[in-house]
Amino acid sequence: MFLEYRPGTSLLHRMDVRTKLLVFVVAVVLTFQFAHPLPNALLAVGSLLLLPALGVPRRQVGKLLAPLTPVVVLILVFAALSRGPGDFGSSSSARVLVHLWFGDGLPLTVGGLAHGTNLGLRILTMVCLTAALIVSTPVEHFVALMRMARLPFPVVFIVMTALRFVPTMQHRANQVLDAQRARGAKIDGGMIGAIRAYTTIMVPLFSTGIRMSEELAAAMLNRGYGITRQPTALTILRPTWRDPAIAVVTAVVVGVVVWARLTGWGSL
Repeated sequence: MFLEYRPGTSLLHRMDVRTKLLVFVVAVVLTFQFAHPLPNALLAVGSLLLLPALGVPRRQVGKLLAPLTPVVVLILVFAALSRGPGDFGSSSSARVLVHLWFGDGLPLTVGGLAHGTNLGLRILTMVCLTAALIVSTPVEHFVALMRMARLPFPVVFIVMTALRFVPTMQHRANQVLDAQRARGAKIDGGMIGAIRAYTTIMVPLFSTGIRMSEELAAAMLNRGYGITRQPTALTILRPTWRDPAIAVVTAVVVGVVVWARLTGWGSL
């Protein structure tokens, strides 16, 4: 389920895109700093609650996380079984909960279960934070940031087109599915039904994509694309007083995390 920008007045909407990226990178890095799942659980819950606060309907949040659930479960199971009692320094983490299969095969330890849970929480946090970044930031701000970074304009244009093209194609796919439902086609039937439904919409979806590409190319030629190497920037990033304050708070959080790591808090 693809997300797109939603106008709003929240603090995240009013933040500069550079500050958002700073907070995003720091939050992702923090998910890898602790082996204990409790800090990552707090980050995951906070990231998940951030989406409804930004105006994303709960139903859409569910659609976003539904395809992620089996992946997280598989990662949790395989990661939990991949860590044996000898991989942990403390006796509490090395304690075996159960032996799978027969005898002493595949021990499931407390530390292994915590490690698998930790990996699943990291994925959930990163997905929610990415969705929050996309929902709260217009595409024009990403383009302005890339131009400030002196990226070649063709690269900027490709990224901008991709960011706009993916949600548009998702809307077209939903329109085709709704049209099939209106004509009596059975679309809803679990994962297998969804796969069968999407195989029937590939032809109209590809034809729509090709038509959109041709229209975009014609519009670019009519507007003189390529005449100048540095087109006029319509969006200029202007930070407010909130952005330095949030940067300072982020630096303080990083300092606290470094102190916690040095004292051994959050290890298994």
